[in-house]
Amino acid sequence: MNKHIRKKRFGQNFLTDKHVLSNILGFINPKSDDIFLEIGPGLGNMTEMFLGIPEKYDAIEIDKDLINPLKKKFKNEKNFSIINKNILDLDLNYFAKDKKKIRLIGNLPYNMSSPILDWCFKQIDLIKDMHFMFQKEFAYRCAGNQSTESYGKLSVICNYLCKVDILTDIDRSYFNPVPKVDSSFVRFKPKTSNKNSNELKNLNFLLNKLFNKKRKKINKTLIELFSEEDLSKIEIDFNLRPDQLSLEDYISLAKISIKNG
Repeated sequence: MNKHIRKKRFGQNFLTDKHVLSNILGFINPKSDDIFLEIGPGLGNMTEMFLGIPEKYDAIEIDKDLINPLKKKFKNEKNFSIINKNILDLDLNYFAKDKKKIRLIGNLPYNMSSPILDWCFKQIDLIKDMHFMFQKEFAYRCAGNQSTESYGKLSVICNYLCKVDILTDIDRSYFNPVPKVDSSFVRFKPKTSNKNSNELKNLNFLLNKLFNKKRKKINKTLIELFSEEDLSKIEIDFNLRPDQLSLEDYISLAKISIKNG
């Protein structure tokens, strides 16, 4: 592939180390009957490791200058397709086959991590698992719990919808061009238990209300949101701050009716 001129607006930092790429392949462990969607294949370094294994492998690349080189590089791969689009403008149903759930992978631009993750969560029922490269700080926020400094709204939503595991941290020197921060490779495995849409709506509303006053005790906000009768049924210390509540605490609150909600 000819030398590519990096476009800063796309946040392009390409993973180039073969050993790290091989480790990633091992973490994901692709199977012959899998359907994969790669977000942002870039130079095709990760793509190359996977082709020939899964039944179907689609890739979405926003940078039009990378499309023809990728098509040329993988022209002999029958199960591979590349689409020049912004992933946020697409629907996962487009890539589904025979009602199989999709496995998503990608070395995501740091500035697009949150919107892409939100896009995935809105279609979580179509996803088998997700393996993403994130800025290390963002990754630890995704995987955080009430005992970690990185715990917040994002942590609660991620862990409500998925089992989240940080598989490995990756030094910035393994990327080209070298970014200013280190990265982490993260697995999201959607939870199989049925999620109530109203419960998720309540959870998002509750998190926004509480974390807007994250240094304050939760008691005043909860009194505003819930009836005394409902609060009396929940075993939560109302003198805690929002970042001291566990995921289970938030789920308990999301299950009850919010005033005027």
